Amino acid sequence: MVVAHETIDVQTAGAITVERLRYPGAADTPVPATLFRPREATGRAPALIIQHGANTSREDYYVQAPARRWAASGWTVLAIDLAEHGERVFGAPLAQMERRRLITQRTFVERSLEDLRRGLDLLSATPGVDAARIAFVGFSLGGMLGTIFTARDPRIRAAAIVIAGSFSHLRYWERGDTDEERRRRRAAAEATDPAFFAPAIAPRPFLMVNTEDDPVFPRAAVRALFDAACEPKELHWHPGTHHQWGAGVYKDVWQFLERELGPARNGR
Repeated sequence: MVVAHETIDVQTAGAITVERLRYPGAADTPVPATLFRPREATGRAPALIIQHGANTSREDYYVQAPARRWAASGWTVLAIDLAEHGERVFGAPLAQMERRRLITQRTFVERSLEDLRRGLDLLSATPGVDAARIAFVGFSLGGMLGTIFTARDPRIRAAAIVIAGSFSHLRYWERGDTDEERRRRRAAAEATDPAFFAPAIAPRPFLMVNTEDDPVFPRAAVRALFDAACEPKELHWHPGTHHQWGAGVYKDVWQFLERELGPARNGR
């Protein structure tokens, strides 16, 4: 199957090919994306979507570095810009806290899920990709969305969620002056909070990697999402904050990917 897209640029960088493109996302709105592929590949190999967090983009180092390294190891990697991020900022950008709260907006979540679904269509149809071995790796906002997306799309066979969590432990939907307002809050939470979706990921493997001094997702928020998920699941902790962490985070994710869906060679 050929999925419609527009190639903007193709470059060779060492052992990989980097293709910048646009494909039609939700409501056929163009979604800027980058496809990282091994330059020399034989047979079908695993692939993944890697998703940035709030206030950043697919061009940020924490996305680019692992995407390039994993592509050099034989995986095909797709990274997209979410709405209101990267190339999809038109006019004045949203304030940082507004972007962080996008996960609570049902319209943004549904739009993002459709963008990701169509991106997954594209990735699955990419030559050399084993459509039965596709994973999701998401950071912060991208991790929360990735939990929902994985729960709703069975084509994702494993999910690694990094520096993310859920605020369901606060039971924020119970706030409100009237029963109607509390019902509205509950409905919004059930449509956007990853804790309500996490159980549906099983029996596919679910990894969470978090840092010990994260002010955005403290331990209670991390445990809320992890506890909501079903086995098989893993939770790893590393030194660091929400914006600073070491190579051990990437190592954990890579070992998880290789164990669950690798190796990147034909014949598995």
